[in-house]
Amino acid sequence: MKKLIYTLFAVLLITPIFAQNSSEAKSLLDQVSANYQTKSSMYLKFSSVLENTQAKTKDSYNGEVYIKGNQYNLSVPKMDIKQIYDGKKLYTIATDQQEVTVTSPEANSDELFTPTRVLEMYKKGYTLSMDQTKKVNGRNVTFVKLVPTNKASIKHILVGIDKSNNELVQLVETNTNNTTTTITVEKQLNDIIVPKSLLSFNKAFYKDFYISEI
Repeated sequence: MKKLIYTLFAVLLITPIFAQNSSEAKSLLDQVSANYQTKSSMYLKFSSVLENTQAKTKDSYNGEVYIKGNQYNLSVPKMDIKQIYDGKKLYTIATDQQEVTVTSPEANSDELFTPTRVLEMYKKGYTLSMDQTKKVNGRNVTFVKLVPTNKASIKHILVGIDKSNNELVQLVETNTNNTTTTITVEKQLNDIIVPKSLLSFNKAFYKDFYISEI
């Protein structure tokens, strides 16, 4: 009974603070989302680290993505990942296997890397709270913690933001299997000219590839 009463008082004391943090966290993410909505196009160069503390494994890779509206060209050479999304069809190119898979995903599909989907995901299905502030690549980065409201393979996601310009700096996803994926934006260019050739699939470049449409 004492434990139950102690837990109840702990919840009553923490709730107002959590509510305030949740409101502050949502407000910050809203500002970031609004900021990215104003960009006509962008280029992101990023690094990523995949680590499992239990299995003592660690892997790192680099990538880049060109984005214009809801179209994009994503490349992660070390993982043999290349995707072109022209706004309707998604082309996933596996160079090692010389294969191209063509799909027509829904707007909010997990297949897509579109910034709209990434920046809207926090609005439902997650509990938000403010987390720590620390230096990342010399920048002051404030983290917002997202915890799924329903049972999921994701424990939590930390979204790192540079509050001076409302830009995303780091994304840290921790899964229930003790695997942590950390993606860090190394370079960002806004409102750039993105050649049309980067945002469309040209079969002429993949003559020897097997192309399958699902």
